[in-house]
Parts: sequence; C-alpha cells; structure tokens
Amino acid sequence: MDSNEIKGKMKDLGGQAQEKFGGFTDNKEQQLKGLGKQAEGKVQDGYGKAKDAVTNAVREEEEKFRARQSDVQSDVQPNRDREIGKDDIEKDKNAA
Repeated sequence: MDSNEIKGKMKDLGGQAQEKFGGFTDNKEQQLKGLGKQAEGKVQDGYGKAKDAVTNAVREEEEKFRARQSDVQSDVQPNRDREIGKDDIEKDKNAA
C-alpha cells in the first residue's frame, strides 16, 4: 500500500466528518469544504493505487526478463569466455 493511498483515505474520512459537521451546524461552507476534501482524498487514493499497479507491473516484467536471460545464458557455451581469455593470454605471452 502506497503512502498516497493512506493519506488519500484519511483526507476522504476527514472530508466526510467535515461535511457531516457542516450539516449538523447548517453551515454550507463547511459542507462544501468537506466534499472538496473527499474528492481530493479519492484522487490521491487513486493515484497511490495506480502507482502501486505500475510498480508491480514493472517488477513482474523485470522478473520475467531475468528468467529469460538466465535461460538464454544456460544455452550458451558456459566456458567460452574463459577459453577465449586463455587464448588471448597465451598469445600475449608468445608475442613478448
């Protein structure tokens, strides 16, 4: 859960309380401010959920990519780099 989700839910709850308080006191300004806070909280909550969804999707794709890479590397000759390195070292020794 993203911090934006938590903050958004808190704003929404605070806005609901403010709206109800405005209703009890017959204060239209407080009711409207409460509705505004609710809307702001819902937007922030939605942003947090979207951010989480994107983060999870990226993480899953990275894991899939790493799995594919490990499969590809296992098909390649495992000692090829070491063999090439030895040949180069022997050529350098012979050249000196």
